[in-house]
Amino acid sequence: MAVIGGGLGTAIAYHQAKKLHSLGIEVDTIIGFRTQDLIILEDEMAAVSDRLIVATDDGSNGHQGFVTDMLDKCIADGTDYDLVIAIGPIIMMKMVSQLTKKYGIKTIVSMNPVMVDGTGMCGGCRITVDGEIKFACVDGPDFDGHLVDFDEAMRRQMMYQFEESEQKETHHCQGKEASNA
Repeated sequence: MAVIGGGLGTAIAYHQAKKLHSLGIEVDTIIGFRTQDLIILEDEMAAVSDRLIVATDDGSNGHQGFVTDMLDKCIADGTDYDLVIAIGPIIMMKMVSQLTKKYGIKTIVSMNPVMVDGTGMCGGCRITVDGEIKFACVDGPDFDGHLVDFDEAMRRQMMYQFEESEQKETHHCQGKEASNA
């Protein structure tokens, strides 16, 4: 089995790998980051993996490239995975799912269940899975990666990108300093 974590998704992937490893399941873990400075949980992942592979986009730690490059290499080298769990950026999960579909490997992805109301009524985490509308907060967050409409999910994720970046430029947190005034 392979557990793949991309960026901050590695924090969630860690718990998946830890549980599987505790059950005696052989776990290859592949984690990917843009650069060495962004790597998290490397030692912890090594402790719960039979094999840990680190990839960075810039090659500053581990293998240079993406997690999909490393997964493809493992498969080409003869590793036989019956399941892949991928958690991270939507584009990463999409690429992992496309790769594993080519090889006929069952793939579970964890979609973002960020929600406003906790019931799915807000629709903030709405995705299409096998042509059906699903809500990651209620129906997931885990789905068959071969059935998720990742292009729609990416479009939805980009919907408020302008407003969010504009808010980041003008927003100033009012922490302790403001409350003590």
